[in-house]
Amino acid sequence: MLFQDLKAFVTVIESASLTKAAQSLCLTQSAVSRRIQHLEETLGEALLDRTTRPPLPTAMGHRVYELAVGLLRDAEHLLSLPQESAVPSGRFRVGLTQIVADAVMFDVVTRMREQLPSLELQIVTDWSSELEQQMLAGELDAATLMLPAASRPPAALEGQRVTTLDILVVQSQSKPLVNAATQIKHLAAQEWVLNPKGCGYRAALEAAMGGRGHTLKLAVDTHGAAMQMRMVAAGLGLGLIPATLLPGNPYAHALSVVSIEDFQLKMGIWVTHSPRPGNLRLANQLLIQAITDGLG
Repeated sequence: MLFQDLKAFVTVIESASLTKAAQSLCLTQSAVSRRIQHLEETLGEALLDRTTRPPLPTAMGHRVYELAVGLLRDAEHLLSLPQESAVPSGRFRVGLTQIVADAVMFDVVTRMREQLPSLELQIVTDWSSELEQQMLAGELDAATLMLPAASRPPAALEGQRVTTLDILVVQSQSKPLVNAATQIKHLAAQEWVLNPKGCGYRAALEAAMGGRGHTLKLAVDTHGAAMQMRMVAAGLGLGLIPATLLPGNPYAHALSVVSIEDFQLKMGIWVTHSPRPGNLRLANQLLIQAITDGLG
């Protein structure tokens, strides 16, 4: 009721005519008058000077009008949130795994700003497992997840796989630790330079070794593909890197790829979002397209 009363009052002020306001609201003049009178009774203050023709706002009426315009705008935004056909607005909370962020964050931000300028974009980076939990808790609107190729996101999330990454085992070209073609048991005998615990493909490697009765030997765990590959190139251990990122790594020339006869590591990149995205449906579509183009 308050929303309708405020809308009638604002429309009368902006139309400078009770007749035009009634036409705009598809109401009778008496209905518009009753709504304004009800608003005045609620506030305990006259908002229109009815001695003038047309009635003009009182000093309090001006103050109420200025505040009501913002309140109505916010209320209309609130009402549009569940409507999937509405233009995306408000805050869009996106989680990206570090690998995806490194590859596509700039393109995602520029595309969103160009095509959805009213959207406030908030991006966080984290491990896939953490982003999944934040999605399930409703703390993010969309997130990329890196999962083993045969896996899928939880049933509570809508998801689309945008690509599958081949994860390569690499070693120093000048100080090789294993043969160019080998088996996973020989990899288990060597030390590794990897992402900290929580990394999806590190977890997949550990699981593969554990399934064959071996344990991963860690030399260094650190963030940052450039630093990892620098250490690998220096012969400090074996490393993992997505095939798509190897050519652009500054130490690619000093690395060689190890062929594993009994192990293949593939990770699917998924873009997940709520099954009921409301007015963020178009934002989700744009995000999926930007990530697909960036990783393609």
